[in-house]
Amino acid sequence: MISTTAELEDLIDGTVSIPTIPTVLTEITAIFNSADGSARDAAAVIEKDPAIATRVLRLVNSPFYGLRSAVSNINLACSILGLKAIKNLVVQATVLQTFANSPDVAGFDANWLWDHSFKTAVACRMLAERSPVAAGMAKDDAYTCGLIHDVGKLILLESQTDRFGEALRAAAKHQVPLAKAEGELFGFNHAHVGGLLANRWKLAENVQAAVMYHHSPATNAEDWARGFLVKAANTFAHHAGGAGGGYRGDLCDPDSMLALGLSAADEAAIRDAVAQASMTG
Repeated sequence: MISTTAELEDLIDGTVSIPTIPTVLTEITAIFNSADGSARDAAAVIEKDPAIATRVLRLVNSPFYGLRSAVSNINLACSILGLKAIKNLVVQATVLQTFANSPDVAGFDANWLWDHSFKTAVACRMLAERSPVAAGMAKDDAYTCGLIHDVGKLILLESQTDRFGEALRAAAKHQVPLAKAEGELFGFNHAHVGGLLANRWKLAENVQAAVMYHHSPATNAEDWARGFLVKAANTFAHHAGGAGGGYRGDLCDPDSMLALGLSAADEAAIRDAVAQASMTG
C-alpha cells in the first residue's frame, strides 16, 4: 500500500516516463500568471506554432463566437478569445500533439479516448457552472480537468505497452474497471499518472487534484470534491459514448450522482450537450 505522495511519485517515475512540459505551454502559462500578461503577448507565442495558431483561428471563427466576418489575424483572434480561453486551447493542443502517435494495443481505441475526453471536458465545465460540489472551481479549469483526466492511460500505453495491454485484458476478463486492473498490476492507476503530469506541467492545483483523485479518495474534502466532479463528468461521458473504448469505466452509481445536487433540467441539459459533443480536431 502506498502511503505517501512521494512514494507514489517514485513508483510512477520508476515505471513510466512523464513527458516534459512543452515550451509553448510554459510560455503561455507564464503570461497567464503574470499581472502584466496580455493577449498580445500570447499571440506572439502562438504565432510561432502553426498548429496551435490554426486551432486558435478555428475556434474564434466557430459559431460559438458568432462573428460577422472571418478573423485571420492571430493578434485579433487572441484579443477576442482572452487569456483564459487561450490557455485552455493551448493545453488541449499540446496534449493532442504530445500523444498524437500512441502505439496500438488490441482492444484500445485512442481516437475513442480523445472523443470521450472531450465529452468529459464539456460535462465537467457544465457541472462547474451548475453543481454546488464544484465549490467555486472555474469552468475553464473544470474543462481542462475533463480534457486531461485520462491522459495517464496514454502515458502507460507509451511507456508500458505490453503491461497496459495486460491490464486491459484483466479488466475485460474479470469485468472490473480499467483503473482497478491498473492498480493491481502497477500499484497505481492512470489517474495518479495524469495528476503527476498536471503537476509537472504546472497546471492549476485544483486541476492536479481533480485528475489525481477521480478514481481514488483524497485525504481532504476539497480534493475529494474535485475528484468526484471529474468522476461524475466521466460518468456522463461514458453513458453518452457507449463501450467503444474497449474497456470498462469506473462510474458513479445513481445514488452518488444525486450528490451533484442537479435539477432534472440541468441533468438533461448536460446529457444532451455531452451526447452532441464530438472531438473534431
